[in-house]
Amino acid sequence: MKKTTTVKYSGKNFVSVPVLFNEKLVELEEYCLKEPWRHAFALWDLRKERENTDFYIYWEGGIRGYMLIYRGATTPSVILQGTRNAVKELLNYFEEYKAIVHMPYQYRDMWRGKNRIYMVDVMVARPQFYFLDPEVREIRDPHLLTRLFQNPEYLVKKALVYGIIKNGFVVSTASALAYLPEIWVLGAVITKKEYRGRGFASRVVGHFMSIASKHTQKVVLWVRCDNYVAIKLYKKYGFEKIGEDAWINVGVNVVP
Repeated sequence: MKKTTTVKYSGKNFVSVPVLFNEKLVELEEYCLKEPWRHAFALWDLRKERENTDFYIYWEGGIRGYMLIYRGATTPSVILQGTRNAVKELLNYFEEYKAIVHMPYQYRDMWRGKNRIYMVDVMVARPQFYFLDPEVREIRDPHLLTRLFQNPEYLVKKALVYGIIKNGFVVSTASALAYLPEIWVLGAVITKKEYRGRGFASRVVGHFMSIASKHTQKVVLWVRCDNYVAIKLYKKYGFEKIGEDAWINVGVNVVP
C-alpha cells in the first residue's frame, strides 16, 4: 500500500495533509455508514468489489473525504465525496483518461477539464410493500436483455435484475445495482420505446420496491434532473430529493 503526502502553506508554516491509498478502509466503512444513501457504492465496493476498486482517503484527524476508482467495468467509475477541501485535494490524484466521474454538483467549479457535466438528482426512499406483479420476474439469462442493453452479461452478473418479458425478450427493467442491508441502489430502469406509456415502468419499480422492503432499510437512485417523467414515477413510490451530483464524462459520451 502507498501513502502520499501533500504539503500546504498555512500562515507562516507548512503543514502536511496526507492522502492515503487503500488505507483506513475500516474507518472509511464507518464513515460511510453514517449516511449510507450518500455512500452506497463506496459501501458496496468495500464489501463486494474490493479487488476492482482503489480508494484515496483524505485524512486530517479523521476521514474528511474519499475518491474511489472502480475498474471492474469497461469504463472506470470515479466517485468523490467529502468536504470541499478534501475533494479539491483528491482531484490532484485523478489521472484516468477515460471515466465517468461523480461528485457533488456544488463542487463542479473545481473540475479543470472542459468535459460535459450533467446535473443528476439524488433521491431516497424507505421501501414499502406495494405489490408483487405476476408478470415481473428476476432475470438471470442475459440473452433476454439484448434488446435493452449492450452488455447484459455484466448487468446480470453484478445486479439483481427484474423485468417484464414480451415476445421472448425483456421490455422493461429495474435493477438493484447494489444491495446491502443498509441500502439498495435502484438503476437500469428502462422500457423499450414501443412499450412506453403503458405503465410497464411503474409495475417493475413497484415490484422492485416491494422486494427491497424485505431486505433493506433505504433505496437510493440517481436521475438526470430534467427527466421529469422518471422523477414523477419515483415520487409515486416515495422517493424524495436529498441532493444533486455532477455526472462528468471523461473520454466517453454516456448520457445519465
